[in-house]
Amino acid sequence: MDLVFSSFSEEVTGVHIHIENLPFLRCEKCNIDYLPEDSRFAIIYIHEQAIKHKENHANVNRRKTNQNFGYTDVPFLYDSDDYKYIPGLQRPHSEGFLTPVFFNREVLVKYDASPVYRLSFASRTYGEIRRGDDYSISFGINKNGKVLMWLGDIATLPEREQYYLRSENVESDHSIGCEFYDGQIECIFTDRTPEDKLFQFRSNFIESCFKKFGVKIAHIDKEVLKIALEFNPPVVDSEKERRHIADALNKIYIESFDVGALGDVLETLGESPKNLGSLKRLQRILELTFPDREISTVMAPLFVLYDLRVSYSHLGSDPGTDKKLQSIQERLNLSGRFSFFTVYKKIVQELSNCFNAIDALFKKNT
Repeated sequence: MDLVFSSFSEEVTGVHIHIENLPFLRCEKCNIDYLPEDSRFAIIYIHEQAIKHKENHANVNRRKTNQNFGYTDVPFLYDSDDYKYIPGLQRPHSEGFLTPVFFNREVLVKYDASPVYRLSFASRTYGEIRRGDDYSISFGINKNGKVLMWLGDIATLPEREQYYLRSENVESDHSIGCEFYDGQIECIFTDRTPEDKLFQFRSNFIESCFKKFGVKIAHIDKEVLKIALEFNPPVVDSEKERRHIADALNKIYIESFDVGALGDVLETLGESPKNLGSLKRLQRILELTFPDREISTVMAPLFVLYDLRVSYSHLGSDPGTDKKLQSIQERLNLSGRFSFFTVYKKIVQELSNCFNAIDALFKKNT
């Protein structure tokens, strides 16, 4: 549910009460508004005052609280009503600590592009920003694509880092329903989708590479982040959907590799990256790092995904498409007739296995 501000106009045991801008919790799916606890208390108090003064009606234009909780001197934009009216945020101590502060999602791109920060994702909507062993801060991404963090957590950052965040700070949209809220406030950890698991495994793999080589071999730019957040499994089996899904997966899991960074790592291992694409550079790095493993087999799902995108991009016009699709089917161990849904499910699973296997190699080698 989202926090909204609307009119309340009802007869309450003999008193007609009208309140403007009263906080409600709105469920968009069922289009029903619910009263937060403090809104109920406000109605009770207004009713008591009307009875006390022998009035049969009461009109109130509620003003927002606009409270500054005083956690930081950096002038962050936030709404104290969020803290007071969204369930689970108020605490008997550290008032205002769990006030949500909202940012454009481009703030994550800024951090990901910086050589001193790292992003890790537990899912597509729940992650952590880290700076070495100095500090870290958790974040969520709501349904509107806004990044949110707790005010109290932000205040623990050095002031220069707070100003870095402030540059992408935006007004609250009063929507904090996401895995970040579920995990940190409700202590609910729902079963993650295969897509969320895959995104986490990618994050784990990139982190292991960073620990090994001191270089971020992949980045999330604005376009990739948008695609990842909005990505959903296929709903129909059509040429258009096949192209869209294959292209989206390719952008997230292949095109996000930093060709230059992979080349730098390969050169430190004594080989030239000349004429090698990103996947071949990564393959050679892993072969040099783990010479006793059959890396081409481990990395096969990434090459399958690349071929899948090429095949679907030319579907119906390339005479070699059928042959390439047959090869993809064989490499995914699919036999007989199969639908695109089967291919999709299999490629997501195989990509997860790929990233997990490489991550395990790094962890075992540490």
